[in-house]
Amino acid sequence: MIFNGSFLQKKSLLFVFLSSIMIFILLLSWGAYRFFLDNKISQLAWNESEVLSRSTNVFSREMGHIKRVTLLLSNSVNARLTLEDKIVFPADWEDQVVDEFSQFARTSDLISQVRWIMPNGRERIRINAQAGVITRVTNDQLQNKADRNYIKNAPRSAGNVVYVSSLDLNIENKEIVRPFQPTVRVVVKVTGDQSGFLVVNYDLSKLFELIRTFSTEEVSLEIVDTNGQWVLAADSRLEWGELLHSNDTRLNIKTQLPIIWQSMNATDGLERVLNNGRLWSFLKQNIDDDVIEVQREQASSLYFVARSHFETFSKWRVRLLLVIIGIAVFSFIVIAWLVWRQITAQFETYRLLTLLQEEKAQAEHANRKLNLTNKRLVDLQDELVETSKLSSLGLMVAGLAHEMHTPLGGVRMAMSSCKVWLDKEIGRSPSDGLDKMNDSLLIADKNLTRALNIVSSFKRIVSDRTAQDAQSFFFHNVLNDIVFTYKSTFKNRAGISLVTECPNDIEMIGYPGAMSQIIQNLFDNAFEYAFQRSAKGQISITASKEKESLIFSFEDSGNGISPDVLDSVFEPFITTGRKNHHTGLGLHLVNQWVYQLMKGRIDMTSEVGVGTKFILTIPLKQNLEHVET
Repeated sequence: MIFNGSFLQKKSLLFVFLSSIMIFILLLSWGAYRFFLDNKISQLAWNESEVLSRSTNVFSREMGHIKRVTLLLSNSVNARLTLEDKIVFPADWEDQVVDEFSQFARTSDLISQVRWIMPNGRERIRINAQAGVITRVTNDQLQNKADRNYIKNAPRSAGNVVYVSSLDLNIENKEIVRPFQPTVRVVVKVTGDQSGFLVVNYDLSKLFELIRTFSTEEVSLEIVDTNGQWVLAADSRLEWGELLHSNDTRLNIKTQLPIIWQSMNATDGLERVLNNGRLWSFLKQNIDDDVIEVQREQASSLYFVARSHFETFSKWRVRLLLVIIGIAVFSFIVIAWLVWRQITAQFETYRLLTLLQEEKAQAEHANRKLNLTNKRLVDLQDELVETSKLSSLGLMVAGLAHEMHTPLGGVRMAMSSCKVWLDKEIGRSPSDGLDKMNDSLLIADKNLTRALNIVSSFKRIVSDRTAQDAQSFFFHNVLNDIVFTYKSTFKNRAGISLVTECPNDIEMIGYPGAMSQIIQNLFDNAFEYAFQRSAKGQISITASKEKESLIFSFEDSGNGISPDVLDSVFEPFITTGRKNHHTGLGLHLVNQWVYQLMKGRIDMTSEVGVGTKFILTIPLKQNLEHVET
């Protein structure tokens, strides 16, 4: 890093560092705040779940006890009225029932009334229990309860079927009894001569007072009925508010906290909501847990609600923010001081480095000159390596051509002798067989001559190019000769077809032997690599004149060349057929003949699965001063 040393630049650099540090500290502080806040919310959630669990367990246990003792009263009444396995009602049955009711009312402080109600809803017997005092209500004070829900929903079949009503306040003569008595009615069907309903009123005031004690310093416990009315609230003024003040909708959770009410109605189990900086947990609890599944939706239920204290939670958040802000400010000041020291040290270091600036510049200048010289040496080395490669390859090919030339010459001499003898035989006794043998010898001699020319061409190209004579020839003759030699190959590879398009007027001055070898190598490359043994496809060859150049196209619809080796196909010894004893020199020689000997160029395109195309652009006239006359 290079510094100017001025106070202004030092100040701007300090601003950049401090801005980055401030952003980092802010992000870290926010992450710490969210971490501790989430932990606090998890702790509150656990506390609220504990409060809800304790309260619902107590409520469920008490309601189960109420049902059992009511069923016990029903069985006791039936036992008192049963004679010889049959329920009968003697003349004094009411006195017996009153006595049974009175004894039962003394067994629990929760019992406020025990009644016998006729099927038409009229009270027949009622026992009141207030503060341990048991009294029987006179007949003129008995009421008709036919309009009450607990009579409408009472079980109509005999047996141990117990119905538990919804929770509401105790009402006598259309007046709410004060102090408030949250009451549930437990109803059992009684059969016999005097059938009716055994109804027991249970005052849950003490139960709710017990549940109220489950609230803690951080969590308040409340109970809401299915109409959104508070049955138990942290603010006692909200309890039974809608029942006492039907015109005041503010006393209902539906209108006061609609989001919470919507969440409460959407769940049948434990649910939590974070709203207005307060965590709410609520649990729906059926008053009668033993109702069968088909009646569960119609059963009366309550919502037990646990919520954190807004003030306590807010104070905790403020304290957390103050602590995090304090730590962040302290950290920022310390880091800013350290950064300032580091920047000052860097500028001091710069002051010392400027003393070496001129020497460094001189060293860099010398280094650039050295790099330039080294680059030239590397280029020269690469050229020498390439020359050495070509020289070694030339010696190898020249030796091979020399070794092949002698046996091929012997074969040609033997074939010439055979031709002389065959001509004599044809002159003495001509026949179709001898004519065919003569044609075959002509073809063999023609190809042998071509092979000798190719070997000679090899020898001339790789050993001394300037010693090779350029000559005039027609390109279509060279192409047709090569195509002719591959007729048998196309017969064996029936799935591969050949399409050629070459005019007869393309006259060239150059090296027909090298041109012939180029086309042959392209054919060999296509048969070996482009097509599998049983593959089908097409080889297309086109040739045309364009200004002073031959445009020769060789295209196959075979496998294509892999991208891994596409850029190195013209390098020597590069082949994918090493296991088939291929040397990897075919395309390299083609490249050398076209570029080095004929001063042309090769353009190649290939796509895997589509095919490969070679386009050779070669001047029509090579070196005129070597043309044979």
